[in-house]
Amino acid sequence: MKVENKVFWENQDIIATQDQSVSSSANYEVFLYEKVVSYLKGKKKLSAKVFGCGTGREIPEIIKHIGVGHVFASDIAENMIKKCNENLINWELTDVVITQVVDAAKFESKDYAFDVVTIMNNMLTYVTDKKQRNKIFKNSYEILNDKGCIIGVVHNQIGTPQKTGYFLMRRFLKPFLKNEVGYRLTGFKGLRFGGYYFTKKDLYRHLNDNNFKNIEIISLAEFSEKKGFAYDRLRGSNNLLFFATKY
Repeated sequence: MKVENKVFWENQDIIATQDQSVSSSANYEVFLYEKVVSYLKGKKKLSAKVFGCGTGREIPEIIKHIGVGHVFASDIAENMIKKCNENLINWELTDVVITQVVDAAKFESKDYAFDVVTIMNNMLTYVTDKKQRNKIFKNSYEILNDKGCIIGVVHNQIGTPQKTGYFLMRRFLKPFLKNEVGYRLTGFKGLRFGGYYFTKKDLYRHLNDNNFKNIEIISLAEFSEKKGFAYDRLRGSNNLLFFATKY
């Protein structure tokens, strides 16, 4: 059954697949956190804006690896935030984390400026409208401190042979498509909704068009090869990892 993005993430069965009572980080996420630490070079009292926090899995990891003292986390789904708040109580982090239910494209911050913005969990993949994606990047840029940075992970058009072939076919058929080449139905648990898969060039353009500098983009396959980690090219999702700075 096809549903809207927000409806999908409000579903309790979907939330149950995402919830983790113990926080965790993939090795490529730690890689991004370490890039932030290196860039900010020991700056104290750091603050972070976490878009698409879901049930909060990465929040303790961001605090631990980056040394963040204040986190503003948000998600489009009210039920996700409810579960996130429960986890924050269990993790004893309610004194350093503020949560909010809000569409990332509509988020504004007049009271806070942040040292780092994170868009993990492939959140941008679930934004099919290009104008909305650009608005999220624009908002991210505006809420950063002068020496702030952004990190994130998105789905890649190049991955398993089946996925790569699917988007290659869509590129050939581009003149006849009703939506962008990167569009694809995604989802699980019997629910489907529209998703957007990036290319490196496409992701770079999103960041560059919204004034970000020092843009770095690497695929999961490239990261794994660089770090000596095993990577299965027949099954791997080959996500794109990105880092960029405000100035």
